[in-house]
Amino acid sequence: MFDAHTHLQDARLAGCREDVLRAAAAAGVTGLCACGTSPADWDGVAALAAAASPVVIHPAFGVHPWFCDDLPADWLERLDACLLAHPGAAVGEIGIDGLRRASDPPRQRRVFTAQVELAIRRRRTVIVHGARCWGALADLLQPYAARLPGLVLHAFAASEPLVQTFMAQGAFFSVGGALCNPGARRVQAAAAAIPLDRLLLETDAPDMLPRGGLPIASPPAPPGLNQPANLPRVARALAALKGLDEAAVAAATGRQARRVYGVSD
Repeated sequence: MFDAHTHLQDARLAGCREDVLRAAAAAGVTGLCACGTSPADWDGVAALAAAASPVVIHPAFGVHPWFCDDLPADWLERLDACLLAHPGAAVGEIGIDGLRRASDPPRQRRVFTAQVELAIRRRRTVIVHGARCWGALADLLQPYAARLPGLVLHAFAASEPLVQTFMAQGAFFSVGGALCNPGARRVQAAAAAIPLDRLLLETDAPDMLPRGGLPIASPPAPPGLNQPANLPRVARALAALKGLDEAAVAAATGRQARRVYGVSD
């Protein structure tokens, strides 16, 4: 299995990261993508990718829409330097957001498009956040999608017409622990509408602990944090939703994640 979206560089995991990675490997997770969110955590992503690990760690560097407002003047040059230092690294987590109204929407769009243009220049996959603004995101991506080597939509939850729009743009759709919540009808309807060969699995660890999932037990992690070892629970929920074999879902989504990220088997 491949966890398509995590933030294992998160400072809350500083004292237990090795235990988390060992637990992931024991659960059958053989690879994951660690996504940056701002210049403040890019060094942490790089350190993760360079360290010995029982799990293959694929790095991604980007500015999350929540962190667009206080960027240093040279942020884009620093992002480009990260990409040049890590051949094959993705650009992410980037996007626009409809959850936190405090972030300036025009600035979000400017920062997002600058990163998409950089990804095109450097031939990198993008990992995109579009919470509660998927339609606007589809419009923003339209001029760029055909030139992107890979497009991953993180924590996807949108209507079936938008599924078709994003499929035409070549997107892969990453779904996570919300599938385990019986009340998450929008997420489940979206996943049901997406062909298996366009789906990826994610945990968004250390956040988004799925219902029934095992929180990180190793101190000094705060209580209630999610971990990649919960990815089989997401695979099980997707398999049940689609009436498919769990092992087949795990294998297909892992194969697709490796392909879009350019990770060797």
